[in-house]
Formats: sequence, structure tokens, C-alpha cells
Amino acid sequence: MQTTLKKFTVLFLLLVIPFSGLASAQDRIDDATLAKIKHEGMLNSQVMENTSYLVDVFGSRLTNSQNLKNAKAWTVERMKAMGLENVNLEPWGTWGIGWNLERFSAEMTAPTYERLVAHPLAWSPPINGTISGEPLHVTIRSNADFANYRGKLKGKIVMNGSVAFTTPQTRAADPFTRYSAEELAQMAAASDPTRPATGEGTTNYQDEERDWLAALARGREVTKFFKDEGVLALLQPSSRPHGVLTVAGSYFPDLDINPPTFVVAREQYARMQRLIQRKIPVKVDLSLQVRTDPDGTGSNIVGEIRGIDPRLRDEVVLLGGHFDSWHSGTGAADNAASCMVMVEALRILKAIGVKPRRTIRIALWDGEEQDYYGSIGYVKKHFGDPMTIQLKPDHAKLSAYYNLDNGAGRIRGIYLQGNEASRGIFRQFLEPFAHLNANTITTLNTGGSDHMAFDAVGLPGFQFIQDPLDYSSRVHHTNLDLLESVIEEDLKINAVIVAAIAYQTAMRDERMPRKPLPAPAANN
Repeated sequence: MQTTLKKFTVLFLLLVIPFSGLASAQDRIDDATLAKIKHEGMLNSQVMENTSYLVDVFGSRLTNSQNLKNAKAWTVERMKAMGLENVNLEPWGTWGIGWNLERFSAEMTAPTYERLVAHPLAWSPPINGTISGEPLHVTIRSNADFANYRGKLKGKIVMNGSVAFTTPQTRAADPFTRYSAEELAQMAAASDPTRPATGEGTTNYQDEERDWLAALARGREVTKFFKDEGVLALLQPSSRPHGVLTVAGSYFPDLDINPPTFVVAREQYARMQRLIQRKIPVKVDLSLQVRTDPDGTGSNIVGEIRGIDPRLRDEVVLLGGHFDSWHSGTGAADNAASCMVMVEALRILKAIGVKPRRTIRIALWDGEEQDYYGSIGYVKKHFGDPMTIQLKPDHAKLSAYYNLDNGAGRIRGIYLQGNEASRGIFRQFLEPFAHLNANTITTLNTGGSDHMAFDAVGLPGFQFIQDPLDYSSRVHHTNLDLLESVIEEDLKINAVIVAAIAYQTAMRDERMPRKPLPAPAANN
């Protein structure tokens, strides 16, 4: 029995390897084109200048904000100036309202004066004038805690949550890292495509969406409880130390259920918490001015280089990243730099005069931070419904989608998301970048970004592996997500790699391989 099994296994591997482990000569980029891509991308790059202008001039790009609209208009004009075709803003639908932060302040006035390092959550309602009061410290995480505080919060400024004392030992870790050879080897050796690269979460869009909506429902219950109880404002601690503010939004753009909410530096919040525990009165002053816009219409930025092969030019190689950001920084690493890398990749190809067989298109997504709204809207319009798996004709025309949204670190390879049939192809695609240690291929995926929308309808959606730098430790969704969080050389290299992969994908005889279609969601 064992001998028979071994023979069967050897035969199976011999049959499978030629199809999934190897690639044909067509998948190796010609040296002359690669040299032109590298030369243009490294010596004539516009990626840092475009990133700098985008984030410094227009600031944060909160979904539906005026900042975002202004940044979109500028980017459209830049893409047209580069010679891209069919550049436009393509609507994806509506969500919420526009929320524009005009001015705010947060101060502790007793027992001593201290200006708080704080920032309001997006979609907080404005405060009429200035409110003052002694904060009430509570811990409410779910409806199980409501009974402890019902009837006790009216007219109060509430501190919700407790933080532990930050010791020198917990502050000592170096927050800036690049992947080591050992870490990349571990990724490459992974064999279970259902295990996310981060070790947590899910690799399946339907499950991810279900979990996200359940978490939103729980959060909405708590938010509505505070509003119904009549709190004046909420204070909550940042999840990161060192005065770094982790600031997002309420995710509930109907302002009638949101109390004004401020994220406060962890160390300052801890000081107020300790003072209250010692029964020493604390007093704070808060003000908040916002301007809202009822128009919640969203749009993605789209442009392309048209293919020339009569048989293949209607097929598409799609590059993308999310253009929106949160609002306490300028969204440089999340995700302006990656968007400008994708724009630069097309600029490089246009500048060197390539004539791709397939169309190479870029789409910069709106509303990703709220729930992939831009990319999901695009997928539903062009390819199919990720819950019912009802497909549209253009589903057959997408060769691959390449996503960039893991901060601004250098590309080190690609997540296959379980698409093992493409492994040998990417081995050829990335071989010219082995000297940069940018050729790691892993069956894992990261989840949590717009490639999930494409994978959800059975399309090849890939995310690049990127060096972590200090993205997770102090930049992601924080007030430190500024231009200083990106490295120019990394952006140049990323644009060259993306341009090369996009070109190679566009020149193949066949589309990129596909996984089997997922089953429809159980309760669609």
C-alpha cells in the first residue's frame, strides 16, 4: 500500500509541476525593455515629487471630504499630462456625507494646565462653543456593560477605557524594521493558503465582510448608548504609546448617533486616569468646528494605456491602491505613496513608448477605509457580485489585479493568495529583481485591502509583500502618517517592479491563471 501511494505521489507531482511550478519563455521580460524601465524609473522618476505635492498641498483625504475631491482633480490632471488615456472619475455609489474638520482644541485645565495631544474622530458632530467639565472614567465595551452606567452619564464628558502603565521595557523595542532573509524564507515556505500572513483575520472576503459588519453592529450599539444617555463628549486613549495618535472615524456617518469623540495621547490619558483614581479633580475644555456636505457620492480615479493586439486589447491588467485616507496625518504611507507608485509605473511605460498587447489600467480607489466601497463598487459594476457570484461579461477580460497597500516599504515579493498555478510565472517575473531581494513568493495573503474584492469573484487579485518599516508600530492610521514616513529610493524601486510586472502580464499569450470560483455566500 505504501509503495503504491509513493508511486502515485511521484506521478502526481510529475503531472502537476509542469503546469504550476514552471513558466514558459513568454513570462521572461526582454532585457532591452527591462533596461528602459529601470533607467526611466530610477533616473527620471517623478514619484517622490508627486507624492510630496499630493500629501503636503491637499493634506488628508477622508472619504467624501473636500480635501479628497481637490486631490482627485489634481491627480486626474497629472495623469492626463503623462499621456494616459481615458482618464476620468468613475462613480461607484454613495456612502455617508462629507465631513470637513475646520478647528478643534482639547485642554486639561486642572489640576494643572496641559494642552492635550488629541484629535477628533471623523464624523464627530460639532460642539457649540466650548464645553468644560470633570471627566467621568468608565469602561464600556459592549451592551453587557450598559446596566452599570445607565442614567449616570447625562451631561458628562466621559473617558471610556483604561490603559496600563507604560514601562521603560515596553518602550524599548525598535519600531523600524525590514524583512530579514529568514522571515522571507518562512513566507516562501508557507504551504497553507488559508492562513493569513499576519497570523490573524481571514483570507476569505465573505467571512471578512461578515466579521466586519458584526463588529460595526457592536460598535454602533455602544456609540448609540452614549448618545442616548446624553454624554457631552467622549475621550478615548490612543492604542499606541509615545504620543502617537491612532485616529480613524466612527464609521457611522449619520451624525445623530455620534457624540463628539477625541482620541487622546495614551500617556496623557493615563495621567488623567490616575488622577481620577486618586480622587483628585480633573477638568478639561473641548471645542470642535466641522463643516458637513450632504453629497455622499464617491468615485474612483481611472486611466489606462490601451493595448494594441486585436485579439487581446480588450483584456485588462489592472493596477490599484486606495486613494482615501484617515485625517489626523496626511495619509502618506497609507496610501498616497502607493497610489503615486502605481501612477509612476504607468508613466514609466508611457515614457519609454511600450506597446502592450493588453490594456494596462490604473484605478485609485475611494472609500477603502470604510469598507472597500470603491473597489467593491467597481467589481460589482464590471465583474460580478461577491456575495451571489453572479458574473458579468467583463469577468472574462481581466487578466490580473495588482494591489499596493502595505505602507511605503520596499517590495520584497508577492502574496499569491493561494493561486499556486501562478507561482512559476511570478518566479520568472521577479527573477530580474533577485539582486534587490524582491523575489519572495508566498501562498499566503494579507487580507484587509482592495485585492480581496477581486479574489471574492474568482479573479486573480494579488498584493505585494512590502518591508514593514514603522508602518504598524507608529504610522498606520496615525498623526505621524506624513511625508517623512516614506523613503524615496523604496518608491522608485517599487514603481520599477510594478511597471515590469504589469508589462509582462500584458504581453503574455494567456491571462494569468485563476482559482476556482468561490461559492455564493450562505445568506445572500
